[in-house]
Amino acid sequence: MKNYALKWLTQRITATVLIPLTFWFIYSAISLSKMTYSEIQIFFQSYLNAFLFFIMMQSMLLHSKLGIQTIIEDYVTSKKTAEFVKTILNYLVYIIMILITVNLVRIVF
Repeated sequence: MKNYALKWLTQRITATVLIPLTFWFIYSAISLSKMTYSEIQIFFQSYLNAFLFFIMMQSMLLHSKLGIQTIIEDYVTSKKTAEFVKTILNYLVYIIMILITVNLVRIVF
């Protein structure tokens, strides 16, 4: 992604989405700490909870990926090393996104 304005805007949008979702997650995490495994499964079988968790995780991964890419572009002087690290970062983030999606679909359906 070479368009820095689009990166900036995307990072601001994900940050804005993450603010209310973080409060929801903290409240939910406190509730989850008192639940048994089967109650936690029921919690994530709720479409609303699964959807909010999915949006939070995807936004968080995208937001952190953009931030780490910016740090790499600013501070890694070797172009070859920077491209290698960014490629590994992209693969890692997309694999995690796919794993989250597959596991949530398995739990919900």
